Amino acid sequence: MENSIKEILNGLNGGKIKYEDAIKSIKGIHCKTKKIKKKATGIKISVIDEKHSINLPKLPFGLISLLIDIGFGLSSIAIRLIDDLDEDTKKILDSIDKKDIKEIIKVVKKCGPFDLIDIEQGDSTKVKISVL
Repeated sequence: MENSIKEILNGLNGGKIKYEDAIKSIKGIHCKTKKIKKKATGIKISVIDEKHSINLPKLPFGLISLLIDIGFGLSSIAIRLIDDLDEDTKKILDSIDKKDIKEIIKVVKKCGPFDLIDIEQGDSTKVKISVL
């Protein structure tokens, strides 16, 4: 299940699939297993390298939803007010739908806790994003 969601999100990030298809695919994954304890409540991000360490506390999905709303509000203002935005950037900002992103978060939350990203390179570089 975890790998399927990661593959879908990677395809979405790489432009291989559209938001609508990603939402349908994630909804199609059966999140119910014997070990699902509860719905996920937030995301925790940890980035560590030789010189720096970033360990954000768990970000609740309510806060993430608020930040998405603020981001979309600012992007709509930016599109109207900033004259030097190139056309590609404007198209990208116009093509992203807040409802689709919130739907993806809603479905991921239902799947319960799992590691979304867990990468280690060498002894000192680690990136981990967990759905808690």
